[in-house]
Amino acid sequence: MSAQPQSPGRRAVLLATAGAAATLSPALASAATGGNYGAPVIELCVPAGVLTLEQKAAMVKGMTDVVLTALGRAPDPARRCFVTIVETGEGGFGIDGRVFAPKK
Repeated sequence: MSAQPQSPGRRAVLLATAGAAATLSPALASAATGGNYGAPVIELCVPAGVLTLEQKAAMVKGMTDVVLTALGRAPDPARRCFVTIVETGEGGFGIDGRVFAPKK
């Protein structure tokens, strides 16, 4: 019987996302901040039932903050940033080449 991989913590996910956003090329970031760049759309895929409503709210806020910071934008109700959390059913999410199933 093999051990199942541990799911990354919310903090680890946010830090990894922030690190990825920080590597955005300056040319790409400056091109995105000029004019009407449209509305960013963030899609976060997670196994079903792993995040509570409070954790989802924290992820939506954190992901929005990271993207707006990367774009050099302040929060603005006229320029939206959309976040979708997609929960996959059991067996529909994998980590390191293996199907992930949360412990019950």
